Amino acid sequence: MYELVRVGVALSGAFLAMLWLALVLWVYRDAQSRSTSFPVILLSTVLVSSTFVVGWAVYILLRPRFSLSEEYHQGFRERAALLDASSGELCFRCQARLQLDYRLCPNCGLEVKHPCDMCKRPIRPTWNLCPYCGHSAHQPLAPHPNHARASEEQRKA
Repeated sequence: MYELVRVGVALSGAFLAMLWLALVLWVYRDAQSRSTSFPVILLSTVLVSSTFVVGWAVYILLRPRFSLSEEYHQGFRERAALLDASSGELCFRCQARLQLDYRLCPNCGLEVKHPCDMCKRPIRPTWNLCPYCGHSAHQPLAPHPNHARASEEQRKA
């Protein structure tokens, strides 16, 4: 019986030692993934190695919420969302996101741009000039000289 208790205590001690070592290694690697400061990593590891479960509980409460990798990817997603939001326009009627070259809203069908009389590229109704060819958007197209002569000849005949 005494021998069985001795084996049980030895196995329990070995289990606790392995658990302690695993916890210390886990905290060291977790602290490395959440901080670039060596003193913070070292302090976290020493805290857990000296106080075991109590130190681990304190570390869990005080550690940064996100790892460095998660923060990097979150920042990347935020920058991508800002870039996406700033790259398009919104429909005046339904506020759907539009590509820059859309003439009609694909959601509600509103004409958000009309073709320039001169170059036929899409321009906004609020623009005074076509940014592509410089034609005045509010004045009718001046007749081409050949067309003007043809219309004069038709009037004379």
